[in-house]
Amino acid sequence: MSKLSNKQIEKYSRQIIIDSFGISGQKKIIGTKVLIIGCGGLGTSAAQYLSMAGIGHLGLVDDDSITLSNLNRQTLFTEDDIGGNKVEILEKKIRDINPESSIFKLKTKLKRNNIEKTFSDYQYILDCSDNFQTRFLINEFCHKMKKVLITAALQNFDLQAAIFKSWEGVNPCYECFFSSRKKYSEDSCDQMGIVATVAGIGGALQGQLLINNVLNKNTNFSQIILLSCSEIRMRKIGFNKNKNCKICQHS
Repeated sequence: MSKLSNKQIEKYSRQIIIDSFGISGQKKIIGTKVLIIGCGGLGTSAAQYLSMAGIGHLGLVDDDSITLSNLNRQTLFTEDDIGGNKVEILEKKIRDINPESSIFKLKTKLKRNNIEKTFSDYQYILDCSDNFQTRFLINEFCHKMKKVLITAALQNFDLQAAIFKSWEGVNPCYECFFSSRKKYSEDSCDQMGIVATVAGIGGALQGQLLINNVLNKNTNFSQIILLSCSEIRMRKIGFNKNKNCKICQHS
């Protein structure tokens, strides 16, 4: 885009005044295309903050409807929204925040037969899903289609997050760390439990990892971020590309 409007300059002024952000950074944010897979605790938080930051193109993928038990952690949803489709309701709430944003909705599950078409228009994929099967599928096609993947997962008071650019150089992919050949518990938040604020922090962290990369800040594509919210303790675990990774082997 060539020039910000007076409205955009005022709306995003608190970001623009940051030296490392500026007008050029805001233009990059507005021009960025982001697909969010899963409109639950992570996805709603990420969508809210990214739209507030000015992301101009946002895709939302989810086939679920809103239930009462969602409301402790899925921001922007209220009791009046119970029974409504998540992507339909979230789109309306996002448009209230950023009416200038272009929003795409897909009210279905992400599957192997629709994933390439769904990913094609986006630079960044936010994996906000709640199961390993979907995460492995997303990682496979992010690697294949050269999309930046930002993933997160939640449990109780704990969260993990990472950003991957696995097709480039020696950067690993999600499969390098979590091999699909192993068996993992498929329990979701419904079975394991999750604290409301942890979900919010997780989605916001995904959003910040994205913004950092858009602004060309140094990005570590070879680590998992672990945050214990009960102890307010963060760890970063570095790892390399796995030579036996079935995804990276086909690069």
